[in-house]
Amino acid sequence: MSRRIGIFSGSAGSSSGGPERYETELIRAMAPLDQSNEYLVYCLFRDGPERIGVRQDNFRYLSLSPQIRPLSMATSLPLALWRTRPDVVHATFLPPLVSPRRYAFTLVCSSMFEHPELFPPAIRLRLQFLMGLAMRKAGVIICISEHIQHVIRARFGISEDRSTVIPLAASEAFRPIPKAESSEFVRTRYGIDGPYLLFSGRWERRKNVARILEAFHRFKQETHAPHRLVLTGERTWASQEAEAVIQKNRMQDEIIDLGKSPVAELPWLYAGAEALVFCSLWEGFGLPIVEAMRAGTPVITSNNSSMAEIAGDAALLVDPLSIDDIAEAITRITVTERTLLDTLRERGLQRSLNYSWERTARETLAVYERL
Repeated sequence: MSRRIGIFSGSAGSSSGGPERYETELIRAMAPLDQSNEYLVYCLFRDGPERIGVRQDNFRYLSLSPQIRPLSMATSLPLALWRTRPDVVHATFLPPLVSPRRYAFTLVCSSMFEHPELFPPAIRLRLQFLMGLAMRKAGVIICISEHIQHVIRARFGISEDRSTVIPLAASEAFRPIPKAESSEFVRTRYGIDGPYLLFSGRWERRKNVARILEAFHRFKQETHAPHRLVLTGERTWASQEAEAVIQKNRMQDEIIDLGKSPVAELPWLYAGAEALVFCSLWEGFGLPIVEAMRAGTPVITSNNSSMAEIAGDAALLVDPLSIDDIAEAITRITVTERTLLDTLRERGLQRSLNYSWERTARETLAVYERL
């Protein structure tokens, strides 16, 4: 029997990085797997349908307005849900304030509970309220890592039958690209010549950008290696701290800030890098880790939250609070233990096979069936 499935897309079209990639890749992977159920995708942002890009008879998009998230969640989303009456609702980033049906909710991070100091007060209070609402109301909570599932069970007493772990994945666009090709692309597109390390993420406190910059500066002072650090990601309210590190250490010639790169160019940036330095203070999953592994790029990441879980033995794990630890890992991978590059590259490629959007879509469809 055909069912009507509603998906609240709160990020597609917003250029918000990980949450948007989750929504778009999930829906794209679902489309070829399910051509019988009817899908209603409630898009908060006008560019959402185009960004998702699924054009299939059983998929229909409904635009919410205004494009102000709190207002739409309080007004147009509940009205749309009551009017269209889906059998199942899936909120992929933020929960509906009111829903006429039991819904699945994807919890993408636990840091608003475990490390509230990483957020401005207004954002922290809003996230804590909404995530708390989802913990009480959602029929099934989809956790993108085992770490998140452990947190909500311990903190909220979520029973085993109300939560499940469904990991994210890297797009198939991420792949090992021959070094000559990737080097030519980044040289032509960005003017980057010579070896570089890559950081991919927003400039916010949780991403630990300031310590990564300090560690890179120490690495340069101690080794005089020719490497530069390339950063791709949007600057936020918290970028002043990182900028102060650059100015204090006179690192302007060593740092290349690309801003927010188009998603289509990320596979080339990853493939051209000697390593990804992704030493966040806290992550719900750590999508750049899997993207780098799929591209055949060695990874330096943190030994806490979900990052150690996702990376396994296919990355160098460091204490993100230790500048010395991060600097030492960079030195090992680029100067003193060059054989690590090949070892981590092979391990990463193998481990990346554990993660695919088709798997994510199939397991999510099973959640819909449970509901």
